Amino acid sequence: MRLNIFYILLIALCGLYGCKNHQQPIIKENLNILPTIYPEYQGALLPVNIAPLNFKIQDEGDEWMIQIQGKGNPITITAHDAVEIPIKRWRQLLHQNQGGSLSITVSSRQKGEWYQYSPFTWDISTDSIDSHLAYRLIEPTYANWNSMAICQRELSSFKETEIISNKKSGQNCINCHTFNQGNPNEMVMHMRKINAGTILMQGGACQKLNTKTPHTISNFVYPDWHPSGKQIAFSTNLTQMSFYDAHPKIIEVYDTQSDIVLYDISKNEVYTSPLLANANKLENFPFFSPDGKQLYFCTCDRIDSLPQQFSNIKYRICSIGFDPQNNQFSKQVDTLIDLTNAGKSVTLPSISPDGQFIACSAAPHGCFSSWIPESDLYLYNTKTKKLIAATEWNSPEAESCTTWSSNSRWVIFSSRREDGIYNRLYIAHIDSVGNLSKPFLLPQRDPTYNQRNLKAYNLPRLIKGKVTISPITIGRCAEAKGKKSVRFSKHSYKPLINEATENHSEIN
Repeated sequence: MRLNIFYILLIALCGLYGCKNHQQPIIKENLNILPTIYPEYQGALLPVNIAPLNFKIQDEGDEWMIQIQGKGNPITITAHDAVEIPIKRWRQLLHQNQGGSLSITVSSRQKGEWYQYSPFTWDISTDSIDSHLAYRLIEPTYANWNSMAICQRELSSFKETEIISNKKSGQNCINCHTFNQGNPNEMVMHMRKINAGTILMQGGACQKLNTKTPHTISNFVYPDWHPSGKQIAFSTNLTQMSFYDAHPKIIEVYDTQSDIVLYDISKNEVYTSPLLANANKLENFPFFSPDGKQLYFCTCDRIDSLPQQFSNIKYRICSIGFDPQNNQFSKQVDTLIDLTNAGKSVTLPSISPDGQFIACSAAPHGCFSSWIPESDLYLYNTKTKKLIAATEWNSPEAESCTTWSSNSRWVIFSSRREDGIYNRLYIAHIDSVGNLSKPFLLPQRDPTYNQRNLKAYNLPRLIKGKVTISPITIGRCAEAKGKKSVRFSKHSYKPLINEATENHSEIN
């Protein structure tokens, strides 16, 4: 009796983990073409710790057999629809083949006969990617939204968990989540309209800030942490939208005013410089160098006649020296990336943790390139001072926000390439000399998930672990009535916010 129970359990376990013998079919014909699969994963270079690249075969067939081969035992899968790769065996195969490649062979049964496609490959990098990815899920619209959430995804699996949903913070808008050098325990985000304020999380504690002062245009907006974790640079912005009546484009999004300020966390004080808060210029998207001694930002001349002349808004990327001990900025601004002569505006920058590359998006105008189909990614080499288009990563639709892995070898970026509407996330490799790999879509357990999901991915951020502070704690912090008001330092330059700098733009 015990022996029978043992065999029953063994058979059940084999069925659960897919340990069955797949009889190799007799191939009638080699088709000498690649199979058509979604997502288009053929020829991708993969992190050694990425989740399985499940896919759907879009060619005709009654049944499919897929064999994934490399060093070690191959994986053989039969499927009638989507191809789901066993995750444990996938991880073993990746580990055994790092620095090498996997060969994927697809065979199709049609009317009782088997046909074999040409194999394709996946190269396995020795470079790992950070364990988690944070992003906001929101409807891809400029007008209405009902629910949104900032979530985190474990990249070695398909596990997605909520950092905070607006269901827990009063159905408000939540945005601009940013981490200190990928540290999941140091995070900042904003609550807008209902329960408005900036949420600052450090060391498991959560506090809510009131960031509007008499010397700031608005509440804090786009943030970047100083590597020390002691300061955060923010932009302050007045943002407008204008709409087309009859045009392939729907919307233009632009700033009428913007400055950059620095927030010292322990002092609860705000600092800036006349070079970062110039009433005649727009300053936006601050980000620090990895050593914390330079602050980079986007800037252009301010234009009053908006939206009529929005096509003349063309940003460049500049830098200014920063003394973190005294919260002081240098007296000189240097220009790094300027494509104005080429008719392009350069925005949404991010820097690799090793400081070698700056990724940015370039579009014909403006600073919100996610809404501009012509937006492409560019890479600036800080050593050679050369700027190149990231041709391997670009598409006819908009590419925009980027985030770097902590080892500087992987970039995840948002792209509307599939349908021109939804931002989805793509992963790509960059080596130490700037060679780029083909990007691949963030893997999902169900490969058709992105075609059915009605949420867009916004502001991807790679992090080195899981955010452990609970959504309930963040929600309670957001709904708290009291909030700590920041103040301008008496030692700082104080911009004048008056009629001379008020917005006189027309909004259509």
